[in-house]
Formats: sequence, C-alpha cells, structure tokens
Amino acid sequence: MKRLAVHSRRALVVGALVILVAPSACTHSSGNARWGTLHEMTIARIGEPPSLNPLFEYDQPDIDLTQLYAEPLVGLSSSNALVPVIASRVPTLENGDISRDGRTITYRLRNDERFADGVQLTSQDVAFTYHAIMDPANAVSEVQPYRIIERLDAPDRFTVVLHLRRPWGAAVAALFAQSDFIYGILPAHAFSSTNLSHAPWNEHPFGSGPFRVAQWWRGNEIVLTRNPYSRRKPHLRRLILKMVPDRNTELLLLRTHAIDVMDVVDDVQTAQVRSLPGLRLVRTEQNSIEYLAFNTQRPPTDDIRVRRALLEAIDRPALAAKIYNGNWPLATTELPAVLWAHDSAIQPIAFDPDRAARELDTAGWKLQGDRRVKDGQELIVELAYPTAGNGAGSALVQADLAKIGVRVVLRRYPATVFNAVPDGVSYGGRFNLMWGGFMGGTDPEQSEIYTCDRRAPSGPNFQRWCDRRYDRLFLEQSRRLNRSSRKALFNSMQRMVTDAVLFVPLVYSGTFSATNPTVREWSPNMLFEFSNSEDWDVIP
Repeated sequence: MKRLAVHSRRALVVGALVILVAPSACTHSSGNARWGTLHEMTIARIGEPPSLNPLFEYDQPDIDLTQLYAEPLVGLSSSNALVPVIASRVPTLENGDISRDGRTITYRLRNDERFADGVQLTSQDVAFTYHAIMDPANAVSEVQPYRIIERLDAPDRFTVVLHLRRPWGAAVAALFAQSDFIYGILPAHAFSSTNLSHAPWNEHPFGSGPFRVAQWWRGNEIVLTRNPYSRRKPHLRRLILKMVPDRNTELLLLRTHAIDVMDVVDDVQTAQVRSLPGLRLVRTEQNSIEYLAFNTQRPPTDDIRVRRALLEAIDRPALAAKIYNGNWPLATTELPAVLWAHDSAIQPIAFDPDRAARELDTAGWKLQGDRRVKDGQELIVELAYPTAGNGAGSALVQADLAKIGVRVVLRRYPATVFNAVPDGVSYGGRFNLMWGGFMGGTDPEQSEIYTCDRRAPSGPNFQRWCDRRYDRLFLEQSRRLNRSSRKALFNSMQRMVTDAVLFVPLVYSGTFSATNPTVREWSPNMLFEFSNSEDWDVIP
C-alpha cells in the first residue's frame, strides 16, 4: 500500500544529463520577447523516466506523466475529490455499486472511451491490465493492494466487477484509481501477453488519455500530441516534457521564455520567481509531511521520556521558518490537513526547553557541566541525514538540543546508503533521529504506516513502533465503508501516534510551480500536477 521514502517519493532524480539539441526540440527561444506558442506547452522536468509503462513507475513525476496518455477508472479533481474518468460514476454504497457487505464493487464503464489508435476501451482491457499487474514476470511498482481482489469479472463490454477477499473502505480510492500509484488501463490488443517487460508498446505508449506519446528523445524530451479519439478533448495540440539536469536550469529556461511551466519550484527559489515580471507562482498543498523520525528501539530514544524531551527542546516554528521559508503550515499529526481524516483537535507538544530539561532529570539524565549523564554514560543522540540535503536543518537541531545538555552527533550519508534495503540507515535503524518524510495517497489509510507488520526492515515503519491496539484500529477502519465511522477510528489512531511521540512533526509540505502569463488552467491536486491536462492551454 503506502511506500515511504526517507524524503518523499516526490524527490526528483538528479543526474549528470546532457541537454541534446534537436532541430524540432524547441518551441520557444530566449530571443523571443513574447511568452508562449499558441496551443503548445513545454514543461521542464528533472531527469528522465526509466520507463513510460505506468506499471513500472515509482517516482512521483514519472507516475504523473503516465496519466497524460493512460487513464485510470477513477481520478482526483483539483479540489481532491474522487471523480469518474473511464468509469461513468464513482462506485458508492449509495448508488449501489458497492455491495452492502463491502466485498463487491461494480464499475460501469463509459462507452465512448477510445484508445489513441481508435479501438474502443472495454471491460476486457481492464481485465488485461489487472492480470498484467498480477503477472510475476512484471516488476510492478506496487502489487499489494491488488492482492485483495479475489476475482475480477467482466460480465459485459462495459461492466467490471471486483470480488474482494474482505471489505476494504479504501478500495475505490486505491484500485485502478489516481492514488499514490496510477495504473492506467492498457490496450489489451497492443500486447501479445501479460508479460510487459519487453513489449514494443513501452517505447511508444498510448492509451485513452488526452495525449499520446509521439516521440521520446532520450535525455532530451518527450513529445506528446493530441489523442484524436480521446473523450477528454485537450486544448493543447502539442505538449513537450523537457528534461533538464537541475532546478537552476529549469529557472533559467523559464526566465528566457524557453519553457512555459516549471513544475517544481523549491522553497529557496520562490522569492526569485516572485520577483520575475509576469510569472505566476502556484502553491499546492499536498498529502505530504516532513518530520524527524525517532528510532523507538535504539537507546536512548527507546525511552519515551527522552523522545518527549527532545521534541520539547526543538524549536519547530523557527526550524520551519528557516528551512522551509515559512511556506508551509506546521504539522501536527501524521495525516496532513488536506485529508478528510485529519484530526484538527490534536496539537503536538509545545516548544518548552525548560520542561524538556525537567523531563530528562526525571528520566535520570542529570546535568554535569553542559552535558547530560546517567549511570556514567553521556546522553548522545545520532541524527542522520542524506548528503543531498538537511545539513542546515540538522545543525539547527543540534544547537537546540545542546541547550538542554544533549550532544547530537550528525551523520551524513549518501542517498544510496541512506535508503538501502534492508540494512541502510532508515531500514537498518542506524539512527536515533532521522530526517524523513512521505507522501500518501488519495485515501488516509495510505498515510498510516505504523502497523506492526510494517516495522523496518519489513516496511516503512522506520520508527519500529508496534502497538497491537493501533493494529486493531487500523484493521477496523479498513473494514468500514462509512466515512464518518472511519474518521472516528483515524482520530483514535492519530492520538495514539501523538501520545507515543514517534516523530518531531515539522511541516505539511507541498509544491510550488511557476507558469508564464500565457498558461491557462494549471491546477494541480494534492498528489499530482497533470490530472486536468485536457484543460491546459497556452494563449499568447
């Protein structure tokens, strides 16, 4: 279900790429004083996708681009509501498409969906996609959610019925939906089998989305043109994803009118973009949280009193202001405020270094000079962070904790070591405090990662916390179909996580994107930016 990266799945791949120049690659020029080309858009992106097959994508930008050409059954609007895409309506209990026992979900497909080669999309294509997901020959990014399907039936050309092994409240938001992964429906007739590993389609993908891939110049750009058969008629006649090596290059291309959209503007660059005439900065709150994770199984942070004291001694508002430039709200619980299950009544322990000092005294860690000692041992906390970032933030944390007599040893690691499975820094538990963060999915369940079976190295519960009461709540909410009853259970889970002091919540992060003044209807949702691509336009 939920995958967690130590920073975020939205962390972009930055490599030493060479920008190749092709004669038809540019639709803009740095010498052109005007913004934009009518009905053509160029978006900069860092790095190149390893594949264009939606079943094989893992990083957020790569997942995002697949929905330009391969659509799911259910999507997510710019206001973060479930919306029908290939399905004619979102299945609910109320409309009868979810059975009363929650084990049968019926999707009624539109009969006007066509692939980019003109072939009609039917229930057989949904069935083929499901079988491809489950085919062990395919290195599918995330299979686990689909294992709950006991059987998929296609009783007619435009009806798909899922029979689940048990009721699952998150099913409609997770299966064949725009969630943390997006598995767009594949054209069955374009493949010889469900083994997709070496299918020619992977090089020239097409689906029922608004666009189709016309050219993929590796290391340079991906060019998409209109799908002439798409039900969602795009305004753009041409869409170019320009691959660049870093964000500074993105900003340069935006300033020189060579691109129309810079889809990720980091917190430092926002001031620069705001100073440029005519540019529009779009702020999007996401289902994303940044935090400092505690290892609850490693001394001294195995003691909840120590964890609480450390949390009280870290000046989170100052940290958020300096590291995130005050762009994002302070986090409180593990569920961000954009989710319907977020409990706004819960507030984290307040910044109070005096109380933190008393807490450590109670735990037996007494001051000797400027250091805390217990049973002849100094209180030392190892704070881990990756080479690519968080050095400045780690130094601030180190300074805060030094004020209450805690010595913080900073450990910087290459990203490959930091994220290695099963014995890297995060999965191997080689930390007391660790910079972390994750991005959830459409349903709140995909942001709850603290069940016992997900304890690292078996899963993304890097805190290694296990409480069977939490597990029971998690299982109960998953079986409920009513949102209000699920929310009550999520509230209880958030309180348990808060009381256990599993992390230092920092901010609910999001993204900024920048567009030139000729761009119309750029409107990302809490997970992705490309969901409403049929509405985009460039009008100089």
